[in-house]
Amino acid sequence: MNADTSPRQLNRVLRVRDGLAVTVGIVIGAGILGTPGLIAGYLGDPLVILGMWFFGGVVAGLSTLVLAEMAAALPEAGGKYVYARHAWGDTMGFVAGWSEIFVTRGFSGASKAVLISSYLFMLALGTTEAPDSVWVGVVALAIVLGYFVLHTRGLKASTTFQNVTTAIKIFIVLAIAAVGLAGGSAADTAPLVSGETTAGLLGYALAYQSISFAYYGWEDAAKLSEEVMEPHRALPRILLGGAMAVMVLYLLMNVALLTVLTPEQMAGSDLVARDATAAVFGDMAGTVVLVASLMILISSANVNFLGLPRVAFGLAREGLAPRSLANLDKRGTPRNALYMITAWIGMLALTGSFEFLIRFMMTVAITVDTMVLLGYFRLRAKRPDLERPFTMPGHPILPGLTILLYIAILVILVWSQPELALGAGLMLAALLVAGVVVSRMKAAEAR
Repeated sequence: MNADTSPRQLNRVLRVRDGLAVTVGIVIGAGILGTPGLIAGYLGDPLVILGMWFFGGVVAGLSTLVLAEMAAALPEAGGKYVYARHAWGDTMGFVAGWSEIFVTRGFSGASKAVLISSYLFMLALGTTEAPDSVWVGVVALAIVLGYFVLHTRGLKASTTFQNVTTAIKIFIVLAIAAVGLAGGSAADTAPLVSGETTAGLLGYALAYQSISFAYYGWEDAAKLSEEVMEPHRALPRILLGGAMAVMVLYLLMNVALLTVLTPEQMAGSDLVARDATAAVFGDMAGTVVLVASLMILISSANVNFLGLPRVAFGLAREGLAPRSLANLDKRGTPRNALYMITAWIGMLALTGSFEFLIRFMMTVAITVDTMVLLGYFRLRAKRPDLERPFTMPGHPILPGLTILLYIAILVILVWSQPELALGAGLMLAALLVAGVVVSRMKAAEAR
């Protein structure tokens, strides 16, 4: 393995454009490809669908501003776990870090591998539906192993791959949106008007889970803080610029889809972009979009393997994970952490599921994010002397509003899906107990 046997500092080699590529790369992927059909089935009304996508972008943008202050003040590897640890202590840092590894990013990486596998089967078999989930899971596992091999080549190779595939991805998303907008008026489908009945509280909750999954990753570049050049200036630009770029692209994409297809036609589709393009230009064009969607997903899934080992690295360096996870190989990659991440994502990918993975993931993620964002006020009170190169505008009203939105969303999710909330709560409770034990062990060793 040629690993360095002691933890050391990561190298600052990433620029703003690299960080933006990471942000756009991880966010635009499985969400915008796999969820529009689910959301259309939940809501039914075109204007409500667009409104929910806009609302999701606003929440992501506000969250980014809150996080940007903490990221610029604490530019350490690991992202949200770092801010939870500084604000609330080792126990909550443990919960934030390991929930991201085990659930939010682990489930996200697995869901992307499942979609890539499904689309490969559709392409190979010439069908609009993937085969039995067992075979989808087996191929998804092989895809996960392929990413592992790529990331053993080091950060330079993986970020170069990310920059190239992200550029291709942005071009593809804009092209799909342009096709829909140009061809929609010629298609014999309903125009973009309201009129269908919308879903009840459960429908809105399910739709928001899918939309928040599509936006999730707006904060992922923060995990690479220790490898970003001039992080005090660069991180706010990366985080906010990435979130806003994604919102614009998503709104364009959804307007294009809804111009071509009605919500009824979209409902239940595994790949609405393919269906919309095929409706205007025929099946061959739909196949082209299927190939393009694979490119988008390949770029997005790559960032899970780029960011998650850094979370494990940060946890290990602070004594909240096995020390071996902080060892770096000769290329500067946290190799042991990469082994662990690959094994976990691969195991989840074998389920061959998609909708369950994202629903469970987002219930946990929104809960943990609420705690992390509350750390903004905690740090303001606990560390008033902390240098803050970037400060959240509109303090305290705007950050307070952001946190109230998270609390309201969380209440709705728990109220409308009690069984799912119970499962997520049990997992978080287990992590909390483990965090207490590990934190006490760390404190005892320090004495």
